Amino acid sequence: MTKLPSHELKSKSQQIFTDRFGMPTYHALGRYKVVDYNLISVTVCPQCLYASPDKKDFITRDPAARTKEIPARLHQGELAAILAAADERATWLTTQSLDAMKDILPRTRTPEAGLASYELAILRAKIEFSRNVPFSAYKMAGYTLKKSVICRTYGMDEMPHLAQALKYYLLCFERSNAPGFQFEGHVLHQVIALGMRTGQLELAGSYLGVLDRSKMRLEAGKADAQVVSTFLRWYNAARELWADRENPDIWDVRAS
Repeated sequence: MTKLPSHELKSKSQQIFTDRFGMPTYHALGRYKVVDYNLISVTVCPQCLYASPDKKDFITRDPAARTKEIPARLHQGELAAILAAADERATWLTTQSLDAMKDILPRTRTPEAGLASYELAILRAKIEFSRNVPFSAYKMAGYTLKKSVICRTYGMDEMPHLAQALKYYLLCFERSNAPGFQFEGHVLHQVIALGMRTGQLELAGSYLGVLDRSKMRLEAGKADAQVVSTFLRWYNAARELWADRENPDIWDVRAS
C-alpha cells in the first residue's frame, strides 16, 4: 500500500512529561488541544497489519528527491516473514473485537485501539527476535512500556504490562540483543526501575550491582565520549532512583 496514514507531533503544540522509565505523556499547551500521541504513534498497514512507531521500518520517500525511495530498515527476509504472519495478526485483532479500517486506521484511536496498535508492533518485533534481529527484544520491551502508559492514562491496570516489559528487558540483556554500552546502560536502568515498580527490590538491587560492573568495564576500555556520556546518564538515573526508593511520590510523572 502507498500513502499509509502516519502522524508526527509538533513539539510546540504539547507539553510533554516523562515518567521514570522515560515514557512520555502529553498535555495541552497554550491554544492547542490535547493530543495523546501515544495512541496514534504506531503506523499500521490495514491490509497485512504490519505495524511500527518508527518510519524507518517502512519504505519512504526521500524528502530531497521525491522520486527516490528510502528502503525499509528491515531486510527482505524479515519483511517476508512478517508478511507471512498477516493472517495471525488479523485473527488476533478479531479476538479484540476491533476492525483495522474502522478502529486502527483513524487518527481518533480509542485507548483500546492504541493498545492494539502497540500489540501489533510487538507481534512484528517477536518475528524479528525469532530471526535474531538486533534490538528486537529491546523494541518489544519499549512497546510494552507504551502500553503501560496508555493504561495508566485511561484508568486501566498498568501492572501486567510493567511486569511483561521487565521480562522483555531481562531477555534483551541476557541475549545481548541491544549491543553497546549506551544501550546496556539503558536496559539495566529499565530492569532496576521496573523491578522496583513491581515490588521486586531484591532483583532491582542485584542488577544495580550488574550496572556497577558494567561501569567498571566501560571505564577500563576506550569507549567513545558520547557512549560514555549516555551510559553515565542512565547509570546516574538508576542510582538516584534507588536512593529515592522510600519516596512515596517516586512514580509521580510530574515529579520525575
